[in-house]
Amino acid sequence: MQSSLSVAAVTVVNSTIIGSPEGHDCPFQVAHPTHVHRLTRHFLEPAQDILVLAIGLALFGLMVRTIAWLIFQIFKPTLDFRQVIAEVLFMLVMVEVVRLVISYLREHRVAVDFMVELGIVATLREIVLRGVTDLPWQQVSALTMFVLALGALLRFGDLRSNHESESRKPLPESGDKGIRC
Repeated sequence: MQSSLSVAAVTVVNSTIIGSPEGHDCPFQVAHPTHVHRLTRHFLEPAQDILVLAIGLALFGLMVRTIAWLIFQIFKPTLDFRQVIAEVLFMLVMVEVVRLVISYLREHRVAVDFMVELGIVATLREIVLRGVTDLPWQQVSALTMFVLALGALLRFGDLRSNHESESRKPLPESGDKGIRC
């Protein structure tokens, strides 16, 4: 027996069956948030924002401490060049992490392109600190492929265009309960 709606075009959401409108391939999905969902979102989102803000402040404090250490190193009679370079590269990694935290606070999602950039910077920091000549050729080859893969993902993975286009979309109206296909 076949009904007027196909099986793929019927969705059950909280005991409500909603069919696909004429001319559309996918059904509407109407969300019926319960009181528990509203309370959870009302309390957990601000709590999560406070935790992320605390992480951001801790990272900022760590960056200030590192800059103070670098300034102190300038005035010492001897300079450990390798340690100074390590701390400068550490600062670059921290800048990327703080950018990620700021992006999360602004958009409430983790930006994948920032994560890829963070992976590239952190990997290059480790390569510079250990020295390419001190690493076995297998590790150099693996790290090269890893950095190239991350670079290709960043360049050709279409991460930035999706990120920018989603952040510029207008927010749905409060009365709009369906997902448009």
